[in-house]
Amino acid sequence: MSTQIISVLVEDEAGSLTRMSGMFSRRGINIHSLTVSPSEKEGMSRMTIVTTGDEREIEKIEKQLNKLIEVVKVNILDKNTSVVRDLCLLKVYADKENRAEVLEIANAFKSNIVDISIRTITLEITADPLDIDRFVETMKNFGIKELFRTGVTAISRDIEKKSGG
Repeated sequence: MSTQIISVLVEDEAGSLTRMSGMFSRRGINIHSLTVSPSEKEGMSRMTIVTTGDEREIEKIEKQLNKLIEVVKVNILDKNTSVVRDLCLLKVYADKENRAEVLEIANAFKSNIVDISIRTITLEITADPLDIDRFVETMKNFGIKELFRTGVTAISRDIEKKSGG
């Protein structure tokens, strides 16, 4: 089973999220990540759902989603031809003994410092989910006080074909 990213354009109305997640739970399908936000179209929201399943299972999910009244469009995104990001806020212990090392690693991962106190540093990183996993694993060496992740959001890339001539 592989991880799949599903982008769903839905009418922005009360209960849409409940019906969507209910469809997954009734079928015993786990949602690993779910993000919802307004879309480029007035009155529409975009949901990015990360789940696992083989090709047949994902095809069933797509068909079930398309049966929901508020669903306008369902796209199964290819990780190789999409921009996939996650946002993480991480508060790590950093005192005068290890602060320089924490900042050096944070810089190497291109994270941003969003808050500093005497005992902690809060960092923000937006990246591919696997890069965030590596960042979090590295920061565990210093002790993580708090960790928040938004969940995956993704958008397909425009693949432009070269014209002959």
